[in-house]
Amino acid sequence: MKIKRILLSSKAIALMLLLFGYVWIITSDFIAAYVNGNTFSLLNIQVLKGLLFITIAAAVVYILLYLKDKELDQSRRYTDSILETIDVAILVMNQDGQIDSVNNAFVNIFGYTRKEIVGRHFTTLLSKETHGKGNQNFQQLIEGTSLPNEEWVINDKSGKPISLLINSEVLESDEDKYLILSAMDITDQKQTQAKLEHSLVEKEVLLSEIHHRVNNNLAIISGLMQLQIFDEDNPKLKEKLISGITRIQAIGSIHELLYQSNSLVELRFDKSIEKLLENLSSMYNQHQTINLDLNLSPITININQGVPACLVINEIVTNALQHAFSAKEQGLISIDLSQSNDEVLTLTISDNGKGLPDHFTSISQDGSLGFQLVDTLLRQLDAEHTVDSTRQGTKFSFSFKKTSKKGSSSSFVN
Repeated sequence: MKIKRILLSSKAIALMLLLFGYVWIITSDFIAAYVNGNTFSLLNIQVLKGLLFITIAAAVVYILLYLKDKELDQSRRYTDSILETIDVAILVMNQDGQIDSVNNAFVNIFGYTRKEIVGRHFTTLLSKETHGKGNQNFQQLIEGTSLPNEEWVINDKSGKPISLLINSEVLESDEDKYLILSAMDITDQKQTQAKLEHSLVEKEVLLSEIHHRVNNNLAIISGLMQLQIFDEDNPKLKEKLISGITRIQAIGSIHELLYQSNSLVELRFDKSIEKLLENLSSMYNQHQTINLDLNLSPITININQGVPACLVINEIVTNALQHAFSAKEQGLISIDLSQSNDEVLTLTISDNGKGLPDHFTSISQDGSLGFQLVDTLLRQLDAEHTVDSTRQGTKFSFSFKKTSKKGSSSSFVN
């Protein structure tokens, strides 16, 4: 390679042209003089003219090639200066895997000097365990197969592992191939990523434990209230205790679903409604046969919208189970959940009971605790609602836009 570079230099080309011209002129004139029987002399005017012409021509060629080499050398120095100032390690290898050149970033990252690494095989940088993979990847790359953003862990001179992001390019001439590798040191990023992932796992475990404990505490409170019901003879007090239990169970069912799911901030709204109605049915459906007709689209919702929405459903369905039907009367409660293209959720609860009392005017005007709670929750959701009640049944519908609502899900702010 060095011999080839020397032969292609401007001085070598000019010198070869000069020597070839001298030999050609002298030899051809000598042969001509010999054939014609003349005496050959270097002082012959024709010989001198030829030698002078070749000398001038060689000088001109040398000057032109020198200027071209100087221009190429300036361009090369400009390119080298860019490569030397970037933070990405550059490694150039020939087709045999020998390291031809490296930049300053390579020296800084790996700790090898240029003298220590240039001319050695690239496997010097690899551990024994990665030799096989390294040679396989080298053959793929030198043959033109691209492996963009390949992650490698390579030890530096001291043996410290360094995480690298590798990209490659093949430079090919008529006879030689060179593989150019760029290696970005991502050790700090990988360590930061590992710390973040570890921290995320810890937080997920912590949040999961919190949800689990909250759910257990709610279950304990609900159980204590149920024990209190057994000791009470006052029907109105029992009804109020049961209403309180259903509200606690509504929140508890959401925490249970969150604890069982992969997300601690998003829950399946339809599954929450099903769990909620299962609890209500077991609580109220002992002395009457009330069928539930569910038409629920699979929808994921933020917990801070899910809790108040489920509490609204709990209050409306509880009210229907308590007051819409006479004892031992068969009835039907239908619940429909849908979502529009602009992510507006619409939930409709209807029954075929006896309707709301005549004195009922609106949810916001009704004085009962249940409807006051519904009114507060609907305003928290920025929901629009309608109530349509006749002697053939009641239809309650509310809709709100799904958002990633922030803040406490239990903060009922007027």
